[in-house]
Amino acid sequence: MSRCTLLALCLFAFPMGCSKGDRPDIAKASGIVTLDGNPVEGATVTFEPVNGGRPCFGTTDLEGRFAITSYEEGDGAPVGEHFVSVIKISGPGAAAPTPDSAMSLSEIAPPGADKDKAEDPDKETIYLVPRKYINAKTSGLKITVPDGGSTTLDLKLSVR
Repeated sequence: MSRCTLLALCLFAFPMGCSKGDRPDIAKASGIVTLDGNPVEGATVTFEPVNGGRPCFGTTDLEGRFAITSYEEGDGAPVGEHFVSVIKISGPGAAAPTPDSAMSLSEIAPPGADKDKAEDPDKETIYLVPRKYINAKTSGLKITVPDGGSTTLDLKLSVR
């Protein structure tokens, strides 16, 4: 194959493989998670677009700060309204979804799940953030990501 043909194939394929035309408008989305006024470290924050679409994630740091990722590290979330979930669990039965997961948190931890333990009684799951915040659609948390983005999308959680 000649170099010209190879170059032409690469130039033709590159724009198709990197097209962002089918993605929604993304804006920076970050804030701080607190529980009864104290920062929550190591929690997974999930934004699920109200109108449907791919969930996006962030993880809180030592000061409770998070930055949402949709496609590339810290790029933000789709502009618009989102249901929000916050999860922080530990223990041998703990397993949280990763940002690569195609499922939303509400599919992994469905509402009405009354057990605090996994199927194996030896694998206890400890909820370090109240369970009511696990399911984005029933957590009572909603965020609107504005066109210009926001760094003040703070989530003030309560044990009550």
